[in-house]
Amino acid sequence: MKKENFDMPVASFNPDPMKLSLFTDGLPDMPFEMVLDEAAKMGIEELEIGTGGYSFAPHCDMQTLLKSADARKEYLNQIESRGLRIGTLNCSANPLGPGERWASHGPDVMDSMRLAGALGVKHMVAQSGLPAGAPGELTLNWVTHTYPPEMLDVLKYQWDVAIEFWTKAAALAKENGVETIAFENHPMNLVFNVNTIKQLREGVGDDIIGMNFDPSHMFFMGGDPLMIARELAKENLVYHIHAKDTRINPEVKGLNALELGPYNGKAADRCWNYVAVGYGHDSLWWKTFFAILAAGDYHGPVSIEVEDPLMPNNLVAIQKSAAFLHETMLK
Repeated sequence: MKKENFDMPVASFNPDPMKLSLFTDGLPDMPFEMVLDEAAKMGIEELEIGTGGYSFAPHCDMQTLLKSADARKEYLNQIESRGLRIGTLNCSANPLGPGERWASHGPDVMDSMRLAGALGVKHMVAQSGLPAGAPGELTLNWVTHTYPPEMLDVLKYQWDVAIEFWTKAAALAKENGVETIAFENHPMNLVFNVNTIKQLREGVGDDIIGMNFDPSHMFFMGGDPLMIARELAKENLVYHIHAKDTRINPEVKGLNALELGPYNGKAADRCWNYVAVGYGHDSLWWKTFFAILAAGDYHGPVSIEVEDPLMPNNLVAIQKSAAFLHETMLK
């Protein structure tokens, strides 16, 4: 009987697949070298590194790296010696916030752009931020309804502030070789959905602006991540993906609609909780999500971010998320 030859090359339909990534802030108490070893064990390909803003930047001393070429060389060697690379720097911050509370966030964003240039990183993750409702005010104001009509005045002021800042930040990013700034669709930010990311890109007037699409936020805000992914892909607006899941507690959400309890409150009492990937939505949902992204020509990172209050610890949640994503991503 003739032996079949199964060693022949197979044509690739998806020659530039998505890359499994890890946002290392999920392991803030673990030494960087150990994080790198764990990432390599899990088959992670790229890293997303927190640099400042809301992050304590546990794995990046930004000022040292900005000042010292030797420090940068050693830092990159630690990463590359394990077969990893930095795909993205993340400065999730509120650079538009008023007063002293957020005074460091704008400079952190700008320094992150400079660090990206120094490290040769082409992609940034950010949050749009949120100003107060009028000049001189010190309290953030997230407008989610335009009645009374004075709310439109608030929005106009806020968008003027945002576009002025991000136009300057985008120019600095480009000076440093950054090709994309991906804004997370996060609540309490001006950019949180399809219309608002389009508004920021149009206002800045540069396609360096795109979205870091995190489906976990849309699950509890009430949007449809599959519809959103399809719509964003039409205009090449997806620049980064956070792999993060949400489980709704319907018996609580049905009564309260919005979650206004403590962020770290008892999981059973909340309307929703962030969970490891696959523990809120099944493999068919995630496979459909990735298929829509691939059909829309997305080939970038799928970066694991975890905040699961029911897992033993974040490392376990990351390991379970990575195993699930290896089976569901188009890679």
